[in-house]
Amino acid sequence: MTYETLWKLLAATTLMVSVMPARADETDAVSSSAEHSPMVCDRQVPVQDLTGSPKAKRPYKIEISVSTIANPYIDGLIYGASLAAADSGVTFTVDSGTGVMDSASQIRQIENAMTRRPDALLINPADPNGLVTTVDDLIDDGTPVVDVGTLTNSKKSFKVVQDDYEVGVTAAKTLMKLLPNGGEGVVQGGPENATWARRQVAGFLDTVKAVPNIKVNALTNEDLVPSLGLQKFTDAAQAHPKVDWINVTNYFALSPYSIPPEYKNAVYLTGSYDAVVQKALKEGVAKAAIPYFPAMVGYFGIATAVQKLNGDDTPRVTCIPNASITAETVDDPKWRKTNFAPEGWKPPTH
Repeated sequence: MTYETLWKLLAATTLMVSVMPARADETDAVSSSAEHSPMVCDRQVPVQDLTGSPKAKRPYKIEISVSTIANPYIDGLIYGASLAAADSGVTFTVDSGTGVMDSASQIRQIENAMTRRPDALLINPADPNGLVTTVDDLIDDGTPVVDVGTLTNSKKSFKVVQDDYEVGVTAAKTLMKLLPNGGEGVVQGGPENATWARRQVAGFLDTVKAVPNIKVNALTNEDLVPSLGLQKFTDAAQAHPKVDWINVTNYFALSPYSIPPEYKNAVYLTGSYDAVVQKALKEGVAKAAIPYFPAMVGYFGIATAVQKLNGDDTPRVTCIPNASITAETVDDPKWRKTNFAPEGWKPPTH
């Protein structure tokens, strides 16, 4: 997919929006104490080849429920799941909702999926709270559920996820290296109710608190709509004109190519590692990126489901690694094979 095609897709995406500017010292009002600490991982996996999913004891059927497929992260997640399914000898079906935060749509498609009597369900939830009852009911009825990439607040599901708090910590430490003399900036925090975004912001802010020369002038919350993310950044920059750096949890909220000219010299770092981010790193428009490893998440999601279905000891929480990528390391093949699907690959959908 070309940069131009992807950007048109993003610009056309319509999602329900909740935007709330906040001062940096107000963030504790919207973050729980649990979000201000690293995850407790039962299994920590390194960056590695996508191999080793256990062989299934019988040909299980696994459903994958995602909030939307109009997203390169989800594409990569499904690709990784397809590799694990092939390794394990299972089949899987992808079911998609209508967008981020649309839990009602996702609940309906899960109900439809369950009529096919799958052996297990992987879920990338539209909303961490809105899917809890559905997930818990499925587990109580005997269907294992694995949260992948984004967590539900279910206490019963298995989890395969990047430690987003540590993603925020890594972003903060990367910024310190890029700006050793410090500076003032803006955090584009992403969807207010998304666990991944909240934990990333918490890790970032907790880390920069200890560095007096790094000042957070503004923190915004926004769903991943490029035009609205740009408006939130513009409002924040007008209120605080000195912008030495911009930290974006996911560039969907603010593309490096959409930043107004007067802020082009600001150090821009973001999450993700798709074609847009790679291009931005190579051209110097972005200075660093924190990859999300969606292919690894999908792979270990299927592996976890198969382990559970096989009756083997299964880690409750599997943590995916985090890293920082710059222009010097952007072409390392290990990033590509653990993040996104090859160009032209199409996800299998029902």
